[in-house]
Amino acid sequence: MRKTTHWLFIGLFSVIVGFSGNGFGATFDATVTQAMDTLRVTQGDSDFLVMTDAPFVMVDGVSALPWLDRAQIATGCTVGKGNLLFFQRPQDHAFRLMLFKRSGAAVIVSREGTGWISESVDLGPAAISQPAFWKKTDDYKAGRDLFTLAAVANAWAKGAPYDFLKSAELHNHICPGLTSGYLMAHYILNHYPLSKGQRYTVVSSPVWCKEDAFQVIMDCTPGKRGLVVKPLSDEQLAKITVAHPAGMVLIWDAQKKSGKGVALSFDFAPLKDLSPKDTPKAAMVLAALDHLDQPDRFVSTAAEFKLDEALYNGIIQAGTNPYALAGLVKP
Repeated sequence: MRKTTHWLFIGLFSVIVGFSGNGFGATFDATVTQAMDTLRVTQGDSDFLVMTDAPFVMVDGVSALPWLDRAQIATGCTVGKGNLLFFQRPQDHAFRLMLFKRSGAAVIVSREGTGWISESVDLGPAAISQPAFWKKTDDYKAGRDLFTLAAVANAWAKGAPYDFLKSAELHNHICPGLTSGYLMAHYILNHYPLSKGQRYTVVSSPVWCKEDAFQVIMDCTPGKRGLVVKPLSDEQLAKITVAHPAGMVLIWDAQKKSGKGVALSFDFAPLKDLSPKDTPKAAMVLAALDHLDQPDRFVSTAAEFKLDEALYNGIIQAGTNPYALAGLVKP
């Protein structure tokens, strides 16, 4: 009798949990559907984007991926269609799902407590170009995520290259620093294509947001030893003879044990000149989109030098100044 009662209790509990989960899912589905109604979009609309941090965060202690799955079914937005984008966040960050219309109208769905909160907000270029807009972000549950959502969604709306959007996914936002990395990566690919047996090693020194673009566009990552990150002191920077130093790319042939080093310059002045002074950063990045295919406008080769095994290993090793080893510093 006790065993029968025990299994009846487990069965009843499972049914309750099942209905509760279905109800919770139905509430989410209804929230997403209502957001679509608010934006007046339907499945398959070409001017409709979904952005979310679901691949990276948790909901109630488990992966948020099931909610991403439900969102894809409800909206019809997918990676393959180019209208589903992600932004990286730590696992304990709040779940966000933004539905965005190319005009700038948006609805952001956030996990709040045990329910879902929807917020309608105008994230169009005109709105995010106003400094006053960025003074009220704390009024929204999405808070600081508004910067990420606004910049990436508007870049998508303007037809930004997909590899640029994927760089923003890793970096979790778009900024002039990430843009500089995108331009530098394509400058390298354009001017220094690899021959058989060669590989790139990017030496990021000095360090800023650009590093994340190299990882996405060139597959140069620290874990694969394709990206070496070396911060420099103010004193070290002052001695560099390269104008606007932005790092190096080493083109190395491990079999021949020889290669070429290239010191690069990046001039932020023409990038900043693309938008009026005091333009909010989220809007300033949009001005650069029409120039992403013109890396030579911003990036230049400051110096080239031959690499042997000793110099190559010296540059990538910890504790060395790559510019000093390449002979690019003042005495």
